[in-house]
Amino acid sequence: MTEDPAKTNKLEQRLHLAQSEKRFYEAHQIYKTIYFRCTGRRKYAEALEHLIPGSKFLLANQQWESGVDLACLVVDTISKSSLKMTEKNLADFCELVSLMPPTCGDREKYISKVLKLLSGSKLLLNDFNEFLGRQFWQEGALIQTRNRMIRTDNGFVVGCFLIELQQRYGLTSEIDLFITQTVLQFLCMKKICVAAATFYTYTRRHPKLEPGPPFTHFPLLNFVWLLMLAIEQKLGSSVLSCLCNKYSPQISRDPSYFMYLEKIGQVYFDVQPQQNPLTSILSNLTKMLGDTFDDDANNDRTDGPPSTSCSMHVDEID
Repeated sequence: MTEDPAKTNKLEQRLHLAQSEKRFYEAHQIYKTIYFRCTGRRKYAEALEHLIPGSKFLLANQQWESGVDLACLVVDTISKSSLKMTEKNLADFCELVSLMPPTCGDREKYISKVLKLLSGSKLLLNDFNEFLGRQFWQEGALIQTRNRMIRTDNGFVVGCFLIELQQRYGLTSEIDLFITQTVLQFLCMKKICVAAATFYTYTRRHPKLEPGPPFTHFPLLNFVWLLMLAIEQKLGSSVLSCLCNKYSPQISRDPSYFMYLEKIGQVYFDVQPQQNPLTSILSNLTKMLGDTFDDDANNDRTDGPPSTSCSMHVDEID
């Protein structure tokens, strides 16, 4: 059954009039009517042609609830259709987020829908996470920023963010702590090149950090550097044990490092959990601290072998 063009034109006229007269509730209802008509006939592209500008219109006029509602329908429409995800879709998703203030209660719902939709496209998901990281960073939500940044592949952006984070909240004596945890997390996620780019961006751009490596005042950074070199050169578990022994005082400053290093030993150094040469080292360090710790490295499950295609040498990264 085909739709009556006269009815369509009349609906369009009502919509334009409602927009021009700022009758937002009516405009919202008309957009939803168009959505149901189009999706009922599987005209998904046509539905998007109305929903996307409709959501932008409502959000631009601070109609947060109705604007986010249409934004969610955008995601639902793409999900129902067989339309291929494109950079244009990603740009629209990002623009809609940028129009929603942090105080908008339903923004998180929309973001969750987009993340789920993009889960099948690694590249687009990575770009959206980077956008979210930048957006949260601009808004001053640094915890949310870090949670998004750790899911990106842009080590330069992550390194720059960590510099700002450390300068705002950390002591000079903690310069090495801010970068070490992030690098270890990236290594656990098998993002070797991202870890290297993050490390070198941070260590070369931090205004209070001496040139290196090697580093005179921050030996923990030397440990991270040597660890990445050992991974790149595919050295054995004895090297890892040696590094952990030599830098045990520095490693013991943060209990979370222990679990990351156990995972790194398994992923890159062929260390079996029941035969882990780090066990005695880490156990001794734990006793020194007299503390227990939880494993917060739950984002490290990436299938496939790790890549070691990027060089860790200092003179090859500017």
